[in-house]
Amino acid sequence: MTTHDESTDSTPGHASPLDATPHPKRPASRRDFFRAAGFGVAGLAAGGAVAGGIAAATASNPQEDYGFTPLPKRSEPGFDHVVVVMFENRSFDHMLGWLYPAGGEPAGQTFDGLAQGDYSNPGESGEPVPAHVYTGPTDQIMAQPDPDPGEFYPHVNTQLFGTIDPESNGDLRNPLQPPWNLPADISSPKNDGFVKDYIVNSTLARGRKPTPEEYSTVMGGFSPEMLPVLSTLAKNFGVYDHWYAAVPSQTFCNRSFFHASTSHGYVTNIEGDGIGKWLSAPAVPTVFNRLEEAGKTWRVYYDAQQVVSLTGLLSAPSIERFWKSNFRSMEQFHEDAANGDLPDYAFVEPRMVFDHNDMHPPVVRPDNPSRDDVDPELDSAYSDMRAGEQLLGEVYTSIKHGASTTGSNAMNTVMLVTFDEHGGIYDHVAPPKATPPSGEPEAGEMDFTFDRLGLRVPTIVISAYTKAGSVINEEMHHGSLMKTLAELHGLDPLTERDRTATSIFNAVNLTSPRQPVLWPTVTPAYVPPNPEANARADKDKDRKRPLTPPALGLIGILLAKYEPGAPLPDNYADAYEVLTKHGEGLFGTRD
Repeated sequence: MTTHDESTDSTPGHASPLDATPHPKRPASRRDFFRAAGFGVAGLAAGGAVAGGIAAATASNPQEDYGFTPLPKRSEPGFDHVVVVMFENRSFDHMLGWLYPAGGEPAGQTFDGLAQGDYSNPGESGEPVPAHVYTGPTDQIMAQPDPDPGEFYPHVNTQLFGTIDPESNGDLRNPLQPPWNLPADISSPKNDGFVKDYIVNSTLARGRKPTPEEYSTVMGGFSPEMLPVLSTLAKNFGVYDHWYAAVPSQTFCNRSFFHASTSHGYVTNIEGDGIGKWLSAPAVPTVFNRLEEAGKTWRVYYDAQQVVSLTGLLSAPSIERFWKSNFRSMEQFHEDAANGDLPDYAFVEPRMVFDHNDMHPPVVRPDNPSRDDVDPELDSAYSDMRAGEQLLGEVYTSIKHGASTTGSNAMNTVMLVTFDEHGGIYDHVAPPKATPPSGEPEAGEMDFTFDRLGLRVPTIVISAYTKAGSVINEEMHHGSLMKTLAELHGLDPLTERDRTATSIFNAVNLTSPRQPVLWPTVTPAYVPPNPEANARADKDKDRKRPLTPPALGLIGILLAKYEPGAPLPDNYADAYEVLTKHGEGLFGTRD
């Protein structure tokens, strides 16, 4: 493990308007946080401009002595710019459960992973199906689990409690009924129904029951060597081993909570009132509105190949007026990072409709006994973990190389990598209770009262002020993003959910920063060509390829807004036509 100098800084912190007594409902500023944590100005009184030998080098010729010129430190430990990358549908155990072997945890720390215990689920015949690392051909591993597990509320209830109630919910060709697979006693979830639910979902997807080998895939996960970018960053910076999704359900409600601290009472993407419910939701304040009101800068960066931004569409009632001004392409992100022009808050959105780099598992056509197993991409939403790893590596590298001395740079930017929800994939930790947005339980869609969090999702933090090998055990959730920005900029909370959250300032555990030249270089694995990456020429082939739930939802919102009543495409060829017909020109791309 790399040792880092933690000597203190003599540079006094600059006065801040946030040093005044906080507003009664407004969070304390970051300076208040550092005082409480023992990083006050008085505690930064000894030491040089930078730690150890680098401090000496700054007095002579660091370029000659060390081969690089250190970037200037902040006046106090912390960060000024927050960059978030949110991927899709993976659980903590699935991605990071094997990060540290038993006995190999960083010194003095605990890690709640799979190697630290013995975990399994019962199979169809009651046999134990253990949590395990995937084996087999690399291309097959990188497209697991296949098919996609169940991910919305009734599925998650089965995964947590092992119940299917009523029995008709065990056949997904039937309309789901209350109590939505929820048992009478929900006080002690055992997380023992993942295999049971996967059998139900896989049966619909494949048109037959899965074999024991096939249904064991939901208990599988990746070794650190299989995900070299994610695991390298987790080990060399910080990993949160108790970061939970906001809702025990699917993408839209969790992405809504991430930026609005509410999902308007919804727990599904398109069930109930249909996809248009997101457009008719009230224009509640979001992270973006709070920043705008405070005169702070923000941007959502999306892949222009996808034409539109899911973040923008999902929160359209609140932020549609910013679609042209605050949404930019990934090319602009890399340019902004290089020029020191990253905003106070940046949200990076992967590709979710085609040529996926969002890490969402593959989706196959339901009830398809004639599936082409020789060429399965013909009838699946093609997805490869390595494409997501590549995106992660690109974003990290651009931040690492940010060297502006007057704007954003590696020393004053924190990068948070997380996932929207667990995606129906096994995790052994039961979700804790949650503070509802209003402060009191209120029944919403499918009678959920928003007083339980979703399952753990993989989350890592990258900062010059985070010690290598940090494992942060505190309970965190998607409301922690808004809490962080509230503490950083003195913003009012959005709801009780984020007001009571813990911010990511707990990842600031160094008083002297780590110069980015000493950060690890990440090397993604080879990413095979994606058959969806090229211009759409073979429409017959594309019509065999279904859409993932987020892609269906994105296309559905677009149609609900611009062509109400039009049929929702169930394949990529038709979805692409909708994207280009209604999406072109809606969002900004470059400055």
